[in-house]
Amino acid sequence: MFAVKSIIVPIMKTQHTIIHKIKELFSLKKIVTFPEICSFLKTNARMTIIRKLKELSYTTSYSHRGMFYTLNSVPKYSDEGLWNFQSAYFSKYGTLIDTCQIFIINSESGYTVKELYEKLSAEVKLPLLKLHKEGKLFREKYHGEYVYFSKDLPRRKQQIIIRRTQNEVSILNIDKLTSSVVTDELKAAIILFYSILNEKQRRIYVGLESLKIGHGGDQLISQLFKIDPETVSKGRQELINGDFEKDRIRKQGSGRPAIKKKSLK
Repeated sequence: MFAVKSIIVPIMKTQHTIIHKIKELFSLKKIVTFPEICSFLKTNARMTIIRKLKELSYTTSYSHRGMFYTLNSVPKYSDEGLWNFQSAYFSKYGTLIDTCQIFIINSESGYTVKELYEKLSAEVKLPLLKLHKEGKLFREKYHGEYVYFSKDLPRRKQQIIIRRTQNEVSILNIDKLTSSVVTDELKAAIILFYSILNEKQRRIYVGLESLKIGHGGDQLISQLFKIDPETVSKGRQELINGDFEKDRIRKQGSGRPAIKKKSLK
């Protein structure tokens, strides 16, 4: 019995030491490659390291072909679920293909390969093709390039409507409010118009202008009207979802008085 205990205790100490050293490494560097972990632990026992990483809960970068590792407690994800450190990109959704799918589903008007590349800073063409072939995404051609949409029909219809609206604005050469060609007189008139609206009308109006612009519209419109981007985002979402009450155009009691019916005696 004593011999067995003398074997078990050193093994347990070794396992605890590995976990402690892995934590120490990530506290020092935040992200590391697998060879760096092996070098730091002075071991090539791959399965042991993977097992200990799983116990600690880890994730890999969606960029650089998953070359970088970090613990789940390390990243400070943005509102969109992304985090980057030293040119390596991580997603709370996991792999690149899973991240592509979530971003397309959550998008307002779908994404082209180029648009999603700019969003994720990673090559997305092959993951999008794979998702489309597997029936997990829908795609449609606009002006010579494919736009990827959600496979869910109601959501896809919303995305396509907004995409077509954005395209029409571009085709008709309608100037954006934030364009550098907007004159001081026009800008003053726009802001005056904005000032006479009530709170809800202002929110809906700035949301509409943001939709016209597309990607980055919330920030640009918020700068023009000097308001919180969250207000613009809320108005945009209300328009997309139709999630707002339509007030009566006339106040109660205005207009022609109702004709009273004479009672028959």
